[in-house]
Amino acid sequence: MELRHLRYFLAVAEELNVRRAAQRLHVSQPPLSRQIHDLEDELETKLFDRSKQRLTLTPAGECFLREVRQILSHVQRAAQLAQAASRGEAGQLSVAILPPIGGLFLPPAIREFRRRFPVVDLTILDLVPQEQMTALMDRRIDLGFVPLPVVNLMPDIEFEIVREVDLVAALPPGHRLARQRRLTLRSLAHEPFVLLNRSSAALLHDWVLNLCREAGFEAQIVKEANSPASILELVSAGFGVALLPSLFQRFPSDVVFRPLPATTPKLHLALAWRRDNGSPLLKAFLEILRQRFAKARRG
Repeated sequence: MELRHLRYFLAVAEELNVRRAAQRLHVSQPPLSRQIHDLEDELETKLFDRSKQRLTLTPAGECFLREVRQILSHVQRAAQLAQAASRGEAGQLSVAILPPIGGLFLPPAIREFRRRFPVVDLTILDLVPQEQMTALMDRRIDLGFVPLPVVNLMPDIEFEIVREVDLVAALPPGHRLARQRRLTLRSLAHEPFVLLNRSSAALLHDWVLNLCREAGFEAQIVKEANSPASILELVSAGFGVALLPSLFQRFPSDVVFRPLPATTPKLHLALAWRRDNGSPLLKAFLEILRQRFAKARRG
């Protein structure tokens, strides 16, 4: 049984007249009649009642008609999706964000992407940097959003820096250093520190420790957070201070933020994807993100 048999049957079942069905299909009447008979022979059942003056469907034919309509509808949908996918307008795209930083930039881009490509299955995952890199290497995600230099550069991964971010000191409410308008790293030398745990982001963890060493002291780690968002909660609760991207200031919190000197090393937020990923959807999403970041820089 081939799709043409189903299309022939559908035309005859809807017209209930072989001549009109043949005209609709742009085929001659005798071959069409033979195709319908062949179909009935294959199914080993009669689909049409030919005993009356007017052609009618048998109960088996009525049942078959319902299924054929669904089958051909699915076939048409599959063809449309395949054509849309070839234009980068359908398929699947998996994007990882770095909570909570990624949430500041990605929602507008996601809304724009979904408006342009409504049939795309877009998956958003919350992953810390190291998890994102592993997922990229394993091809479980198409695009990551990571800070540099806190992930290892890999030859198979393309990195595109989209934003430079200052570091700030995060202090518990009422902290004695909150009276100062600007702090140095050295001023935090005797403070307990809250860091993202090393298993979640080893390079970010080590990078902060190295910044402290370069400032002349060893950070006293008292708490390690499981996620970037939980760092704010621990600082707010008074467990210690933290060094965080300035973007964290946008989130509701009673944490006190103080700027650091302009010479303090900065984080570079980067998009990351596999060099061999030729997905048209990925290309389209990257373009939307680039436009968004370019607009933000101009603003």
